[in-house]
Amino acid sequence: LKEGLQLYGLHLLIKQYPEICQPLFVLGGDFVMVSIHPQLSEKGTSKHQVELDLVNFIQDLLYESEDGPRSITPARFLQWITGQGHIPTLPPEKKDFVVVVKFNPNCKADFGNHSICYPVVSSCTKTIVLPVKHMKSYIYRMVLLEAFHLGQEFNNV
Repeated sequence: LKEGLQLYGLHLLIKQYPEICQPLFVLGGDFVMVSIHPQLSEKGTSKHQVELDLVNFIQDLLYESEDGPRSITPARFLQWITGQGHIPTLPPEKKDFVVVVKFNPNCKADFGNHSICYPVVSSCTKTIVLPVKHMKSYIYRMVLLEAFHLGQEFNNV
């Protein structure tokens, strides 16, 4: 990459204008939200509205967290879901980069009797399955942050 940047003198431009060039290589909340493709229930149903609320919650979390300490930055969020924390550089890769968001309205049916439903991440398929159970924003935030900070390995939290 460095040699390619030097070939066209872009490395000098990056050194001279790092703030302007940063969005070309570092993920922001906008790129993550454009990449998210939620599999929503039928429009007009209460399930659809709950799922939209969850997508909006993730958007709010990503934009607010770009500033905070020990936060879920857009790059770290994408790294968690896809295994890749950078913007794809080749146009076809960038165009086809998709994160599938699914919703699980009944995680007890899948995982048995338990009190907290966590998101399930599959980095190979670039998919996250969000539980619908914890809809109070404070509780949902706590569950999502806990899953993010404790679930960086290849397993279910």
